[in-house]
Amino acid sequence: MDPIKVLIVDDSAVVRLGIRRMLMTDPDIRVVGEAVNGAEAIAKRETLFPDVITMDVNMPGLNGLETTARIMSTHPVPILIVTGLDTTDLAFEAISRGALDILGKDEINPDNAREFVHKVKVLSQVKKPRTPSNERISCPLTTPSDPMTGGHAMEWIIAIASSIGGPQALVILLNSLGSDWRTPVVVAHHSHPDLLPKLAEWLDKETPLAVRIPQANQPLLSGHVYLSPADRNLEISPQGLALLKPTNPLERTHPSCNALLSSVVHRYGDKSIGVILTGIGDDGVAGAKAIKAAGGHVLAQDEATSAVYGTAMVALKEGCVDHELPLHAIGGRIRTLIDRRRVPR
Repeated sequence: MDPIKVLIVDDSAVVRLGIRRMLMTDPDIRVVGEAVNGAEAIAKRETLFPDVITMDVNMPGLNGLETTARIMSTHPVPILIVTGLDTTDLAFEAISRGALDILGKDEINPDNAREFVHKVKVLSQVKKPRTPSNERISCPLTTPSDPMTGGHAMEWIIAIASSIGGPQALVILLNSLGSDWRTPVVVAHHSHPDLLPKLAEWLDKETPLAVRIPQANQPLLSGHVYLSPADRNLEISPQGLALLKPTNPLERTHPSCNALLSSVVHRYGDKSIGVILTGIGDDGVAGAKAIKAAGGHVLAQDEATSAVYGTAMVALKEGCVDHELPLHAIGGRIRTLIDRRRVPR
C-alpha cells in the first residue's frame, strides 16, 4: 500500500517540526513537503499531490481561511486545521469553507502522536471532500407554519451522533430544521475539550437555533440545541434533565455518542429520534439500537453526502437505521416524523 502523503502548512518552524515528528512515528505516513504560507501551500498542492494537508490559520500573506477556500474550490483535498485557541473563530470559518476537522496546537506533543496519526489516517480515507453549499449553510429551508406550533413537539427529543466532518454537517442539519423549531436537540460530537465551547458559539451564530453547552441538572428548553462537553458525557435523566457524567478513559473518542443516545429513551421512549452523521468507528451504534428497541426512529446520513461514511454504514449493517438520507433531507424527515397529525404512526 502506498504511504499517506501529508503536506504541513504553518509559518512556525517549531510547529512544523512537532507535526513532522508525530507523523514520523507511523511508517504508513510520509511528509512530502512543508509550506510557510498559503501561496506556497497552493503551489505545493499542485506539485506534491498530498492525501492530507495540515493547515495553520494565522499566517502572513494568504491566511489559512482563504487558502482552504482556494484549494477546496479547485483541487479538493482533506484539510485538518491546526490552530491556537486565539484563532479558533477563524478555524471554524475554515470548516465552513471545506476543512474537515480542527486540532489545537496544544495537542502537538509526543503524548498525542497516536491520536494525531489516527486522525490523519481517517482523513486520508476521504477521497472526494466537498465544500458545503453556502445556500444550505446560511439559509434555513422553507418550513410549514404548523408542525412545530403544537405542544406535542416538546414530547420528542432529537439525539445526534457526530464525528469527523460533523461541524459542516451540523450546520446544514440544524438549519434544515427551520427557525420555528421547538423540539430539544442533544448532540455528542467528538472533539477536544478546549474546542467544544467554540463549536457551540459557531453553531449558535450559523444557525437559527440557540446552541449551548448545558449545565448539570439543567432542564431542556424548547428549540434549544445542547452540545455535550468533550471531557464529560451528556446524558438525559428520566426527568428530562441534562446530566454530565465522567467519560470512560478506555474509550478513544470523547464525548460518548452511545451514552447520549442510549440515555434519551429513559425519558422520551418511542418519541426519541436518533441521527447518525458523518464519522468513523461505531460510537453511536449501540445508542441507535437502544432507540430502535424503545420504538423510536433512527436516521443516518448517506454515503454520498458524508465526509467519512463509517459510523452510519456500521449502523445500517446492524439493522438499526430506519432511513438513510442525504444530509439536507434529514431535517424535513424529522419534521414529518414529529408532525403526527399528518403522518400517524
